[in-house]
Amino acid sequence: MKNIIIFKNDRLGDLFHSLNGINNILNEHKNDNIEIFLSNYSKNFSFLFNKTNVKINYLNYRLSLIEKLRIFNLFLKSSIDKVFILSPKNYFFYLPFFFKKTRFYGVTVKEKNKDRPIQYFNKFLFKFRTNNRKVKKKGESIKNIIEDLCSNNLSSNIQMINTKSKNNFDFEIFSEKKYCHFHFKKLLYEKKKWSFSNLNSFLNILIKNKYKVFLTSDIEKNEFNKIFKDKFKTINFENNNTSTLSSNLIDDIVYLENIESLDLFNLIKNASLVVSPHGTMTVMASYLKVPVLDIFDNTINKIAFYEYKPENKNYKFMILKSFSERQLVKIERLLSND
Repeated sequence: MKNIIIFKNDRLGDLFHSLNGINNILNEHKNDNIEIFLSNYSKNFSFLFNKTNVKINYLNYRLSLIEKLRIFNLFLKSSIDKVFILSPKNYFFYLPFFFKKTRFYGVTVKEKNKDRPIQYFNKFLFKFRTNNRKVKKKGESIKNIIEDLCSNNLSSNIQMINTKSKNNFDFEIFSEKKYCHFHFKKLLYEKKKWSFSNLNSFLNILIKNKYKVFLTSDIEKNEFNKIFKDKFKTINFENNNTSTLSSNLIDDIVYLENIESLDLFNLIKNASLVVSPHGTMTVMASYLKVPVLDIFDNTINKIAFYEYKPENKNYKFMILKSFSERQLVKIERLLSND
């Protein structure tokens, strides 16, 4: 029985970019011991890897000195056959230099001012694939790079990622009717000077297109949470009042407050459409092949924009700008093509 380690201590959206690659590893090593290191950002989504031969551990997004020492000690004490470095942190690339009997597979990065790792350490990797950010628009998607790195010789790979975990509330009861999951992010809409009234115009376009809207918002509390609770029917998952959710819910817009990982995953999985600033929600929806309207901020998401090439035929995107009637017309046009 082999011992396999996967390092994926990234943000949650990045984890979903890696799921097809990790699925390949799980297929190839069904009867081996697999240990996956996730970040605390993705801790609540460990249910995706609920297998008897898989152990989950957690690391900080930025490794502490103690964590680095613990990882090094793990290699000293254990016989590790393969390691997949799917989070290109420099520290992980030093390990192959010391532990040459282990086969290391890694995603490396070429950037404008530096490489991760420096080129010298690439020669200690058994196999690597490079995310070349210098080429920008011509570059391959990070999802495909990881999937290629983790490819195997099997004739087919079955679905090993667990997308059917039990959750607190089953949104499938709404899936016979169209519903949209709309995720609000204060930083983006405020930056573009969208008021609540402007946002409401966006939501009304969805209602006009016969969607029921389930609204979620930032984890951090802000003034918009209070506005949403005052204006819309609110279901607070923290207070376990999900009994008020039923297939006969008549409200056009329902604010889902404090929704957590399993219910959020199920909400997206059963949606007819997901509208959200680019990130976890849209990456998750695209992985699940749910129609997406992905909202980009071109001033901060250029790398994400270049690297993200979803395999989702129902994927659309727009660049959010300052509120105007023209923006609403564009949204109406995008939604009317559904």
